[in-house]
Amino acid sequence: PRPRSPQKVRLLHSRQSPKIQKHSMSNRKHIIIASLALNAILALVLVRLCTPASNDIMAVPTRVQTPSTSVAISGCGSRSMPGMSPMQLSNMRMTQLPRQVSVNAFRNTVPRNVRAAKVTSVIKLALDAGKANPAPPVGPALGAAGVNIMQFCKEYNAATSTKAGQVIPVEITVFADRSFTFILKTPPASKLLLKAAGLEKGSGTPDKETIATITRDQLKEIAEIKLPDLNAKDIEGAMSIIEGTAKNMGIKIEAAAA
Repeated sequence: PRPRSPQKVRLLHSRQSPKIQKHSMSNRKHIIIASLALNAILALVLVRLCTPASNDIMAVPTRVQTPSTSVAISGCGSRSMPGMSPMQLSNMRMTQLPRQVSVNAFRNTVPRNVRAAKVTSVIKLALDAGKANPAPPVGPALGAAGVNIMQFCKEYNAATSTKAGQVIPVEITVFADRSFTFILKTPPASKLLLKAAGLEKGSGTPDKETIATITRDQLKEIAEIKLPDLNAKDIEGAMSIIEGTAKNMGIKIEAAAA
């Protein structure tokens, strides 16, 4: 038969009896109701899959521990697998674990939003070992940075208690939260040279007079102490730097033995 034109189709629909039209509307209602019921069933299934069991607790990612290894279960709490080492757990295939085991259980549990504290200032001081106190220069320098002065004095004195009689420089790093760390440096080369030469101070005119003499062994000993803080590759380079400092103080270095 020849296909009907759209105009004829609309004409046929308009000529349908009210009974046929009512039956068509009823079929449409049944289809809508069935679709809504199907959506409701799917929603209940999804809720049931994501709801934790009654004997579980809230999911909390935990570190891998021994001898009872804990695994973070996504949506199902924290379950343990006793008798398994972290290495054995990491070697297990995902198909051997519950289907809801989170991949995060095998990742580092350190929070990713933790950032290093911001450094606000670096303070350098030269203090007598074991004798730090709130008086200048410690008090004003640390007070301006908001550092706990007494705490620093206590820690510095404890760290330098075995070096009494020496001047130990310190480099203090202050952070935004007012916490601090410090690094002890080696004593100044001038102090070590004065101590080796038995002097209290250097010459005011080192280019015209020599006020003391030290041996090459003493120079090497001082260079070994200062080597970590010097821009030198070896002990010979450090000795050359210390020798230059000695000349500027009017201290002569004995010539090397032939």
